[in-house]
Amino acid sequence: MLSSKFYDELIGVIATFSERKHQVILRRLGFDGKRDSLEIIGKELSVTRERVRQLEVSCLISIRDTCGSTLNSKLKKILNHRKKALYLDDLELEDNWFAGFLNNQLFLIQIIKKLTNYHAFKINGRDVITKINKEQWHNLKLEVLKVLKSQIVIKKPSKNEVKKLISTTAVEFQAEDLSDLLYESIEDKLYFAASKGKGQKVLCSVGKGLASFLTALLFEAVKPLHYTEIAQKCSDIVGHDVKGYVHNNLKGLAYLYGRGIYGTIEHFPLSEADSKRILIAAEGIITQGHPKRQWSCNELNQKLQLPNLPNNLNKYLLNIILTKSKILKSVGRLVWIEKTDQVPRMDLQEAVFLIVKQAGKPISANEIKSFLIKQRGIDKFLTILPTAKMIRVKPNVWGLVERDFLLPKTKRLKILNSLHKNLEERQTGLHITELKQSITKKNMPDNITAYMLLSLTQTDSRFVIRRGQLLGLSVWNDAKRISIREAIEKVAKEISTPVTISNLRKMVEKIVGHEVKQPLNKLLESTNFILDESTKTWFLKA
Repeated sequence: MLSSKFYDELIGVIATFSERKHQVILRRLGFDGKRDSLEIIGKELSVTRERVRQLEVSCLISIRDTCGSTLNSKLKKILNHRKKALYLDDLELEDNWFAGFLNNQLFLIQIIKKLTNYHAFKINGRDVITKINKEQWHNLKLEVLKVLKSQIVIKKPSKNEVKKLISTTAVEFQAEDLSDLLYESIEDKLYFAASKGKGQKVLCSVGKGLASFLTALLFEAVKPLHYTEIAQKCSDIVGHDVKGYVHNNLKGLAYLYGRGIYGTIEHFPLSEADSKRILIAAEGIITQGHPKRQWSCNELNQKLQLPNLPNNLNKYLLNIILTKSKILKSVGRLVWIEKTDQVPRMDLQEAVFLIVKQAGKPISANEIKSFLIKQRGIDKFLTILPTAKMIRVKPNVWGLVERDFLLPKTKRLKILNSLHKNLEERQTGLHITELKQSITKKNMPDNITAYMLLSLTQTDSRFVIRRGQLLGLSVWNDAKRISIREAIEKVAKEISTPVTISNLRKMVEKIVGHEVKQPLNKLLESTNFILDESTKTWFLKA
């Protein structure tokens, strides 16, 4: 007569097998805490892996016929309509019939997998017995994240509402028992915050990236924040400098409320009624003009003729209002056009190129902007970007690659190839002061300055210029070289007494490995250094 405990029944059945079958099934089921492959067992028994598989199947059929039905029915009884996860190590507390597997949990997991319709795998560090398999669990998590992201757009849910949504989705996957574990497994991807820091916290972003964190930070901010303040808050929380990544992440993520100032739609100060009538008026101005016409928000704001216009309406708020338009399209930099596929629009960068070309010589950024403001209503804060045809010949002065660098294409390519080879060999970035020395003199004309050389690399996708005028390869994650700011931060950890600016400069130069000519005052102040005017020395803020 069989024992009343599953473990004893199981061992009793296996004891009836031949020596070979006995060894095969125990090793395949991980009886000693480790599962052996068909191939390893086959080699040791001098049989093929297929023969080992056949022996294993034969043993499993015998076990299933003896106690498989009871195993299935007991698990079904425990898991049916269950609302909490069933942990493997708690199984015998649910039914004493499962006692005896405490030191053989891998053995029990394999038995459940091979003899029942249920599954056992680790969730959040503990083995759980479930109705769904590991792949279905993974798909369930993805589906929940998708549901929560879509819900944020409709109405930002509270934590309790999030848990209800998770529970509902879990039920659809026949995994209601895993609802709590599901929340725990995605909790680090959920950002809850109170709008403007007041009231109940709600889900405002989903994901582990910087963009999700920034969304939550801005949602909770009492007012729109300058990106430097946002970057500092992020850097303080994550424990390292992320300033270089914050500005790019904010574009398309938040609304621009001023130069470098970002906020959410919750910070928008105008009423819906005012926004609608301003939008209609602005659409009228643009659609009545020439289809080619590009309109800056600054110009539109001046042309709006409406009674009782809000006193605080400015080009930034107008730009936010225009994002709701179905007939207008943004071309960037607070500039809008009418949507049309019939009239080609000249690209802004192409317009800049033509201005530099028509000038017949290098031209300053201010002169370029003056032309654009007169001709096209472009905002004075326009950012000019380098292209394959146009780059800076010196700070804030733009020229044409073919005209103003006095180098044929073959010569430029030879210089760039030489730089690329040098960077690949040294595997560290080059500072602007080291560029000319890194290229042989026969390849480097005297009229090419270090600044021009650095600019020239912007025409080649193999290179990237990092903070601190450090040139690296685009395949690198960073410049593989410490920047001046990082060097100052390092110096700050080493000094304990006031230091003169000349000594600070020497310490920084020793760390970065090149001469530092730029003023350090602002960098020192941003790293908590304070100038003692009486002694002309710098010390760290306590």
